[in-house]
Amino acid sequence: MATLAGAVNGQAIIERSDVELQGPGLDPKYTDDAAVALVIQDLQRAKTYLDQKQWNLHWREADVLYQSPRTNQSFEGSTVARANISRFTVAKHVNSLVPAMKSGIFYENPPFLLRPRPATSQTTARAKTTLYGTLLDDADFEAEAELALEDMTNFGTVIVKAGWTRETKVKKVRSPKQAPITQTLPFGGKLTIHTKESDERVVTDTEVTKEGIFFERCDLGSVLVDPTWKKPNALHKSAKYVIHISYPTFKDLDDLREEKEFDEDGKQIGGYDIPSEEELKAFFFAHRDQNAANPSQVMQNLGGQNYAIHHAQNEEEVSSADPLEAPIMMAERHDRSYIHTILTTDGITGLLIRSQEHNLPCIPYFSANFWNIPKAGYGIGVGRLAGSDQRIEKGLVDAVLDLLSFAINPMYARDRGANAPTQQIRMRLGGIVDVDTKAGQSVRDAFGIIEMPKTPPEVFTVLQAAAQNAQSTTGADEAFTQGSLPGKGGSSAARTATGAGGIIAANAGKIQGPVGHFVKGILLPLIELIDFLVKDRMTPAKIREILGRELGDAFELDAQNFYESEDMFDCLAGAKLAAKKAMAQALPLMVQIFENAPLVQQLNAMGYMVDVKLLLEMFMEVSEWKDARELIRPMTPQESQKYQQNNPGVQRVQGQLAAIGARHNAKAAEIDQSKEADLAKEMLGKASDEAALWDERKWDRTAIEQSVFAPEGG
Repeated sequence: MATLAGAVNGQAIIERSDVELQGPGLDPKYTDDAAVALVIQDLQRAKTYLDQKQWNLHWREADVLYQSPRTNQSFEGSTVARANISRFTVAKHVNSLVPAMKSGIFYENPPFLLRPRPATSQTTARAKTTLYGTLLDDADFEAEAELALEDMTNFGTVIVKAGWTRETKVKKVRSPKQAPITQTLPFGGKLTIHTKESDERVVTDTEVTKEGIFFERCDLGSVLVDPTWKKPNALHKSAKYVIHISYPTFKDLDDLREEKEFDEDGKQIGGYDIPSEEELKAFFFAHRDQNAANPSQVMQNLGGQNYAIHHAQNEEEVSSADPLEAPIMMAERHDRSYIHTILTTDGITGLLIRSQEHNLPCIPYFSANFWNIPKAGYGIGVGRLAGSDQRIEKGLVDAVLDLLSFAINPMYARDRGANAPTQQIRMRLGGIVDVDTKAGQSVRDAFGIIEMPKTPPEVFTVLQAAAQNAQSTTGADEAFTQGSLPGKGGSSAARTATGAGGIIAANAGKIQGPVGHFVKGILLPLIELIDFLVKDRMTPAKIREILGRELGDAFELDAQNFYESEDMFDCLAGAKLAAKKAMAQALPLMVQIFENAPLVQQLNAMGYMVDVKLLLEMFMEVSEWKDARELIRPMTPQESQKYQQNNPGVQRVQGQLAAIGARHNAKAAEIDQSKEADLAKEMLGKASDEAALWDERKWDRTAIEQSVFAPEGG
């Protein structure tokens, strides 16, 4: 098989000159060729170790028992089928435990608690809780976590991968060609007029960059761990290295081309260095019908090559006629400081496409066990714990059914000699068998039914013991899965509050260990990694954009306090699985306490108050209603105005203001009337004066006229 251009031999010996020491706390730095050899040789070592241990871990057996396939079996020397009934003890226990564990972990949203340091403000704590919860939702964390819990419960161990992703896509934005015309009416209100342009649609292409975390469950065998790993539920901080095997196609590699990191001068300092599109195209067309390099034996046994049970086709096999959909093996190795990624076609030669410091606080792989094994990183699951009991149940039930089949279809005996038939005789309805009888012998003596053995009563005792043993071992008994106590008459322990509380605590304690392993091994380390990645790679503008969608545009972010905060995270389910029931029982008591008026007054005197909105949200949380955001919402301006109008206090103040206004208006009217009277008097006086002055001037004019125009001597 031809290799990629530039691929080097991964079997070469790593020389002293290929290694550069980096100092305490950092792994050595390797040359490019040595990095390829390091990945391939560590891959082979870890794969060999895991393939040898898979039978001890019983992963394939657990996989088969979960599906419980039926095989065709017949009695010796005949074509009569034997009983072969599927028993789903393992599957039943897994699907009883996983929902309970999931509800215990995800009973609150987000599924973690932030314990702020004294320097962290309440606003920052709220912002971090909301932001990290949103990033988990965007990564579809709950759905992936459920798949991880199923693997952990059945196989005993699950390994997940997390990190930061940035993706730029062209999004089609659809909008009206023009906005409708809005007119303000003379007496209030607005009128919207739709036009031809406002009813037309315009589609524009816009580049949208989406960034956040990714979280994915890895198939067993696809993650090859340092063989010396022996600290369970602590893969991210105890393994020397982890190698992840995947099988990307042309499209997958082309998408990785965009994940590059550059410094301020435009020089590439990180990301994938993928060959050109033409080189990749030529390679994939040359290997259009060839499978990629083989994975570990574990992946093959748990994949589509295990024909006894159903699984999807293995990723290394060609699944499409499209040459660009052919797979190629990619191996990515993480240690404490560096990440090295290669492409290989044969598991011997490799092309280095990434080599850089990952700048992460830990290896971005996390693990959790159902039951731990001393001095081992992997654990034991229900497939092994209840597998033997399922086999006992299946074997005994099949044997009992075979006996019942004999009783329904019995064997017959006939006298040897004269009764020898010339052909095989088959039982049939209405059939007649001819027999020869000897002297003194009846037909029944010559031909009769053989008495069949009866089913031993001990079989049912063993079946019951096997079922109870499986339940007690895994924790999926009647009290846990159905809420009822085992036994015909139940138990008097549940008749008292103390006894019922003890039963609830005992049931919660049965899966407390696996839940605690998931929380400590996966959930909390993931939140801590998110805290680091957000501060390292997300700008304040992006943080405000997400928080604006979740908390409203009015929310103000203290970016300085956000980036400087160093807080602790916890999960209440990991500390006490029955906490939700206790919280639900305590809420009514809390309401009664806060209804005490003197207590509330004393709190007010101390500068505190009871947040009623938060109390209602607590009720919504424990009842698992999902409509709290719609139920408790800000008022609209119209609702706020109407509330102010209907408020008794506001109405009383408005009445007082109206009375004051009426008195003021009356006083003003009185003053206005007084002023009007004074003004009238003044105007009347002036009119009188002017009239008198006019009469005086008229008299003067008359006198002058008489003196001037009078005849002489007159």
